[in-house]
Amino acid sequence: MSKKTVQILLGALVLLLIGGGAYYYLQNDSPEMTFIKIKRSIDNKDLETFNQCVDVDQVVNSVIDQYIQYMTTKNNGELDIATGLIAFMRPSIIEMVKQEIQNNIEQGKIEIPTEVSISSEVLGLMTLANGDGANFKGVKDRKVTENQAEITFIILLDGATETNEVPVKFRKTATGWQIYDILNLGPLADTYAKTQQQ
Repeated sequence: MSKKTVQILLGALVLLLIGGGAYYYLQNDSPEMTFIKIKRSIDNKDLETFNQCVDVDQVVNSVIDQYIQYMTTKNNGELDIATGLIAFMRPSIIEMVKQEIQNNIEQGKIEIPTEVSISSEVLGLMTLANGDGANFKGVKDRKVTENQAEITFIILLDGATETNEVPVKFRKTATGWQIYDILNLGPLADTYAKTQQQ
């Protein structure tokens, strides 16, 4: 997985953080409140709170699984050498990514914009939110039960002509809602690849 791809995926996550934060004004004890807590944890260099809000192990495992599946599908069901190496080195990669996240939070290397324009249509304004190479365009779907939630965000990558739907899954824990999966990263990678060919 290239460094630029990881940056785009992290940019999309940051964008989701900004977009999800807008819901704070709409619902205080909701899965969307997790995004506010994540932003605060990053601003305060608070790794413990960040880990309460994001199951980093499960999210990173899912990203690797989706990448392997994406590359296998792209190669007509066969693993290429690079993808095979990623599959083989999975535990090391997971630890490396977790360490990178920890370092970035503890050293304050992640910056999320703190201001969002306010108007009567908070979600509509989220079309103005920008991440590193990604633009939040809205929420397609929201499903919440007592202990589980899934919110599907719509993202437009810089230079892309099509949007991508990125479902984010949450579970209720003793400390609040926790993100445990982010889906549809294969199509997002396809869209990113198209923007690089232009």
